[in-house]
Amino acid sequence: MELAPAERFDVLVDFRELRAGSRARMVNDLGDGSTATVMRFDVTRAVSDDRGVPDVLSPTFERLRESDAVRTRQMTFRSQGIDGAHGWVVNGEPFAPDSVQATAALGSTEIWELTADFHHPVHLHLAPFQVLGRGTGGPGPYDHGWKDTVDLRPAEAARILVRFDGYRGRYVFHCHNLEHEDMVMMANFDVV
Repeated sequence: MELAPAERFDVLVDFRELRAGSRARMVNDLGDGSTATVMRFDVTRAVSDDRGVPDVLSPTFERLRESDAVRTRQMTFRSQGIDGAHGWVVNGEPFAPDSVQATAALGSTEIWELTADFHHPVHLHLAPFQVLGRGTGGPGPYDHGWKDTVDLRPAEAARILVRFDGYRGRYVFHCHNLEHEDMVMMANFDVV
């Protein structure tokens, strides 16, 4: 599976075929050195478990409807010069604590069209969303279900359906690449 910074997955691992004393490793194919090995599982004893994977993992999953969206917004994540230096911006603007890129009503749903010039895992704080599609196609293989981060590849676009529920307040959305986040590739949105 492909996992970008800030993305989360629930994973079910079946160890029933492994004998006591066996070891299984989860590895990062893109890593090297200390980032190549993620974790190791030590099988310490045999147990019986006749459970299987259910046909439906989340029977209460609520699918948002695109027709409920009250607005569509474009959010562009890219590199550009800022005061003569290299920087990362959202919609052409460097982060400013008092600047707001979007204002949404509590309980409303919007479509956000995200585009990227580079690899940007886009993370929204306290605004759950579902991926409608990538480019001209549907959701990618890791895009199903509720998300708070969508992994955008270079020159990729994604459409997400965001529901602003929970609490009123000011929140941020940003690229979760550490270097881009440190260079404040983020913006504010208000839920009113």
